[in-house]
Amino acid sequence: MLLAGCGRSEPGVYAVPLAEALQRLKKADVDGFRMARQCGILIHFASDSPKDNAITWRVSSSGREVLRFTVKLMAEGNATRARIEVPAEPKGGEMYDGSQFYPRPALHQPLRPAVQELIDAAMEQRPFDVMRIPDEERGSPNNGPCQVQRGGLENGSSRFGLDDKPGYDSRSSQQMREVEDYGRDDTSYGQPMDDTQGSW
Repeated sequence: MLLAGCGRSEPGVYAVPLAEALQRLKKADVDGFRMARQCGILIHFASDSPKDNAITWRVSSSGREVLRFTVKLMAEGNATRARIEVPAEPKGGEMYDGSQFYPRPALHQPLRPAVQELIDAAMEQRPFDVMRIPDEERGSPNNGPCQVQRGGLENGSSRFGLDDKPGYDSRSSQQMREVEDYGRDDTSYGQPMDDTQGSW
């Protein structure tokens, strides 16, 4: 339970001993988190074995890591504090902080409030609940591509992947590649027709 329930209000601090908190974190509802926050491209979650009372989750798509985040636990008396760590973006800020734009995003932004709910749910031994994230922290102006991708997946009209051409879904991208490949394989493609051979 949160220490707030004991009369103290401090997000990220839980009235759970460190060893028990780590066990609960290992059982966090990652499936619920993924279902609520994914953006429509196929993603996989994998967690590292706990090290130094921390667990890192890696998010991959098409065999490539697209995001990772770590939750580190620290004992505070009989309680435990959880700290979220997210890699920095080269252009400033950190990955999926709500200010970033990704042509093929993996998760809704911002990331931190959703991870905080993942931790809260684990410590309270309940499923992830996206509605517990405050309204103002549940979305970002940069979530447009995420909404398009997720909408296409949910209504069955489109599928998207990391290797799609900009502005196209996976099916259209594949069709364009096939046309390009055909042009490369056909040595006469794009050449003037020779009327001496009776071709026209």
